Amino acid sequence: MAPTPEEHPNKAAFLLRVRSALGRTEPIVHMPDHPSLKSNAMRQQEKVRTIVARNEARRSPTLDRLARTAAAASWNVRRAGDAEEAASIVAEIAQQSGVKNLVRSAEDVFKRVNIDTALRSVGVSPAILASGMSRSRGALRDMAFRADMGVTGVSYAIAETASCAVIPRKGVARLASLAPPRLILLIEPEQVLETLDDFFAVTRLNRMQARGRTANYFNFISGPSRTADIEQTLTIGVHGPGEVHMVILG
Repeated sequence: MAPTPEEHPNKAAFLLRVRSALGRTEPIVHMPDHPSLKSNAMRQQEKVRTIVARNEARRSPTLDRLARTAAAASWNVRRAGDAEEAASIVAEIAQQSGVKNLVRSAEDVFKRVNIDTALRSVGVSPAILASGMSRSRGALRDMAFRADMGVTGVSYAIAETASCAVIPRKGVARLASLAPPRLILLIEPEQVLETLDDFFAVTRLNRMQARGRTANYFNFISGPSRTADIEQTLTIGVHGPGEVHMVILG
């Protein structure tokens, strides 16, 4: 049966009933005096400044903590003293794993860590997989799923949880870190944060400064992919890489 008009009062009558229920006789004319967005941004900037200074002061113990928590979370952790050693470690892992097809992202870290030359020296030719490339989306997808291994950088690494955040941006293709069964992440010292709170504070400031024109999601990688069914049977590597390596510079 169709509802009667009494069940659907007009807007003014509805709002009057709400005000009466709240004990108000008049509508609120003035909005609450919230701090301006500019003021919020300034406070957030000061907060992040403190976080950055703290992380710089504690860099060495924070890197050690990341290595410990990552090992406990089933990452294969390697430390590299410099970029050349990091590239050699990547080539060594690829060779030991019998990798034939390898994809990497096009992030700036690969300008500093020349893994391409190191990989070719062990017979592996890396293919670059990045958003915005001239290849079709389908071709990039096929490359990613044919690959035996993916190598990418990170946006941030969190020592507290051994989580690596990959935020979409130019040069980054999410498939490089999700599709291959093996994954290597290269982490530079300045990308390591102590806690998740630090991460969300930094990314909030980035979003405020970009006026919202930033990625609307990010990937957290906290170890090998784990999937469990209703019978609590754990399976590794179903929805992402089952073998993950973390190469920490510094």
